[in-house]
Amino acid sequence: MTALSRQWSKMEAVKMLLSLKNPKKMSLGSVLEKQARKNPTQAAILYEDRVISYREFNESANRYAHLFQQRGFKKGDVVALLMENRPEYLIAVAGLAKLGIIVSLVNTGVRGKVLSHAINICSAQAIIIGNELLPAFAEVRADVVFRNPGTVFVEDDGQSIEAKEVEDLNALLRDMPVTNPGTTAGITTDDTLVYIYTSGTTGYPKATASKHHNWFMLGYGSGGLGLMMTPGDILYNCLPLYHNSGINIAFSSFLVHGSTFALRRKFSARNFWNDIRKYRASHFIYIGELCRYLNNQPPQPDDRDSPLEYILGNGMRGDYWMDFKNRFGIKRIIEVYGATEGVARIINLKQIPGMMGGLNVIGTRIGEVVCYDIENEQIVCDSRGIPVKCQPGETGLLLCEINQRAKFAGYVNNPEATEAKIMRDVFKKGDQYFNSSDLVKLHPRDYVSFVDRLGDTFRWKGENVATNEVADILNQFGHIEDSNVYGVQVPGAEGRCGMVALKLQPDYQMDWQALAAFVLANLPVYARPYFVRLRDEIDATNSFKQVKTRLQQEGFDPDKITDPLYFLDPRCGEYVPLDKQIYQEIIDHQVAF
Repeated sequence: MTALSRQWSKMEAVKMLLSLKNPKKMSLGSVLEKQARKNPTQAAILYEDRVISYREFNESANRYAHLFQQRGFKKGDVVALLMENRPEYLIAVAGLAKLGIIVSLVNTGVRGKVLSHAINICSAQAIIIGNELLPAFAEVRADVVFRNPGTVFVEDDGQSIEAKEVEDLNALLRDMPVTNPGTTAGITTDDTLVYIYTSGTTGYPKATASKHHNWFMLGYGSGGLGLMMTPGDILYNCLPLYHNSGINIAFSSFLVHGSTFALRRKFSARNFWNDIRKYRASHFIYIGELCRYLNNQPPQPDDRDSPLEYILGNGMRGDYWMDFKNRFGIKRIIEVYGATEGVARIINLKQIPGMMGGLNVIGTRIGEVVCYDIENEQIVCDSRGIPVKCQPGETGLLLCEINQRAKFAGYVNNPEATEAKIMRDVFKKGDQYFNSSDLVKLHPRDYVSFVDRLGDTFRWKGENVATNEVADILNQFGHIEDSNVYGVQVPGAEGRCGMVALKLQPDYQMDWQALAAFVLANLPVYARPYFVRLRDEIDATNSFKQVKTRLQQEGFDPDKITDPLYFLDPRCGEYVPLDKQIYQEIIDHQVAF
């Protein structure tokens, strides 16, 4: 594509973003129908060896819409979706969106009580399950409560379905009409599109509502302003579609611009560049950890021999930004920041390494960075009770303004958690701000860079991990007096890796093999405590609040810690004593986890 075409895309994006300040009769479904009319034979989705045109994409979505309409589903109803990345995921979301059905995007990595809780809190009337995840659902079926009719639909993934009391979705869809349903015209940007799950800072996963408005804002902001996408572009995605980055950034960016979406089920560092070349992908949505994996691969003679030129995402650290760009011949790296809850959208259009972007976007102020007392866990205020704003060079808490442009829909069926994130009358009477729980550093010209998560949440493998949630699950193992979960830094790795300080019940000798089996069965890979520290006493204040800061700072170095240390070694799948040799292997990146 010519530079002129990309600049035109950028200008159109600005125009659309400004128009979205007010509700519009526009939705995911209406955009899909428009693209199918304009370019019916153009490839919409590339997956493995399949090529799905815009006409086929739209007609397949219509089958979903007609099926669920015939079953009595209507606007505002909720259907849970538990499926790995593949075209049917996008088709299901698009088809149900045409009816105004809210799709609850369940994290495919959770299991056991966390999975049943995630399904239950969205109050779904049905669920669509990929056949590959049917065993995980079967384990918790007795604990799942649906609203009527409570139908379990299974997408067969090309395999036979071996389960009772489920309906074969593919067989039902086969005879459905392919015409556009009349309901699409009644869906607006103010309607809820999906529920996306976020760990938050405490408890089990919470579902946050995301509207069509948010989907368009990210599609035009990320895909237009950032990636400057045009119809001839191919966007590669290997991030999970239940993530904000997958559903609200990648999906919207390709669809609103009539581009092509190359989809992979799961990320593979070994196959990444082969996929990029196979699909001729020019664009890519990243998370920082993923880019670090790629950059840590041994250099190859053809590193720069690929069509990939434009990438956008969050978490690209400044220390390897330029190295990655130069090594792989990337033309444009756009770092963005945005809460899953849809409040803050910051974008680094000037491509300054290490920056999330500026606090001013298209003439609009996103929020403020205020001084924060980490020791006492409170915002620093002046004599009038107004938060003190940080000066360039200082680190503080990011507060994001809630307004007509940046709405906070809150957490589904959880008003207490919703209220806890809102700050009112912060700088002036009547204003509202969203507490991001993120510490950022303020730079000249109001640019900001990410520092760390605040409180009980840390990030690992691109996921937010709620320490209380992990502790609750560990305590179910039994024989544990206290589980203090926190994240520790591993040199050369993004985010923080899970660690737990355990205080065992008196006279109990830990069965390490049993603990490893329990952790592997009940916690997703990103939430597992890879490091365990046995404590003789509980680390807590007089008010019984767990103390984590000192433990985080001490890390997992056996030379500095006298407590017994153990490591969940992925090479054997068991907890083993963490001695100096294993510690050095971890530091030297000889162990991947």
